[in-house]
Amino acid sequence: MKRTIRLIFVITYIVIAAYGCYGSWVHGTRFFLYFTNLGNLYCLGLMTNELVRLIHRRPISIPLMQWEFGGLISILVIGAVYNLLLGDPTSKAYWTNWPSVCLHLLTPILYALYFFATRPVRKVTAGGIQYSILLPYLYIAFIYVRHFITEDNWFPYFFLDINRIGWQGALGWIIALTAVFVLTGLIFIYFGRKKSKRVR
Repeated sequence: MKRTIRLIFVITYIVIAAYGCYGSWVHGTRFFLYFTNLGNLYCLGLMTNELVRLIHRRPISIPLMQWEFGGLISILVIGAVYNLLLGDPTSKAYWTNWPSVCLHLLTPILYALYFFATRPVRKVTAGGIQYSILLPYLYIAFIYVRHFITEDNWFPYFFLDINRIGWQGALGWIIALTAVFVLTGLIFIYFGRKKSKRVR
């Protein structure tokens, strides 16, 4: 992908993600308690860094690419979980909430397209998968620490709500989602390396 096209793509992503985050911030409550918002802010930061890198023509480093891969897995899982479990893409209300569409549909698609078009996935190591797990685990720790400190029984997602499904239910969901993160990362790495061997 040529540098000019990359610049246009990255700027477009930044505008869409910023609009989505702003809309969620203004019209929503407890902004920082949703993994959707935090994951999108993380990827927005990475893409802003990518814009600076492109402007200054700096090369991408392998360690940074591992963190970008972690962001890729996170934002794709965000899109998948919301669209399959929490939201209803067949309803009119889904499409009238533009900030939500931006953060749950557009940014996952755009981020994935850019990553696979510009990054050599064959160079991603197990570290990329570890980073993808680290992000949601830090989030989960934050949610439960907040719960015990503030004694607030409200949870942003049903699969973390220990009052509703208990610790065993929450742990089951955490294990299941961890498996989704790991398997998604392994699949991407496998096909990235397989594609690389074909090219050779």
